[in-house]
Amino acid sequence: MSDPIPNPIPGPVHLLRLAARHWWLFALRGVAALVFAALTVLAPPAGLALLLALLAAWLAVEGGATLWKAATGHAHGAWVWLDGLVSLAAAAFLLLAPGQSALGLVVVTGVWSIVVGAIRLVLAFRLSSVLLGALGALAVFFGFWLVLNPGPGLLALVWLVGLQALFMGVVLLGLAWRLRKLAHDPRHGG
Repeated sequence: MSDPIPNPIPGPVHLLRLAARHWWLFALRGVAALVFAALTVLAPPAGLALLLALLAAWLAVEGGATLWKAATGHAHGAWVWLDGLVSLAAAAFLLLAPGQSALGLVVVTGVWSIVVGAIRLVLAFRLSSVLLGALGALAVFFGFWLVLNPGPGLLALVWLVGLQALFMGVVLLGLAWRLRKLAHDPRHGG
């Protein structure tokens, strides 16, 4: 009897095993999100420049990590590439246009959150991941709220971005913990 022909498109189990081998990337992203959350909540009067720099750096790390995973084969699909590119584009906009109004920052952050949240919802559906789905749903909700209510000002944005980063950090650390357990479980080839 011959071996079955391998499926060229990785399924959810294969992608989960790939993610489990690199659980530490999720932990690193979770820690970065928690540090960002602490800085935004503890230093809101630091001004727009600090928020722009921190948000741009966070988006660049987020986009860079996502693109690195896609380029090295640790994540597959056009959605992963799009997730990383959208984050890098948002970071570049924030760095190249520092004189834009707080309203512009609110709208850009809201649009970024909607797009990346929608991408993560698609990925969550494909991977059957409740945690990633919760992260995506929160990002979409947060983004629509910002776009529809830009008037509350930058201070509200600082707190909302900080809260989203806090939630994201907790979810990513929870996901990393679960992936680490899977990676070290001998029953799953870890």
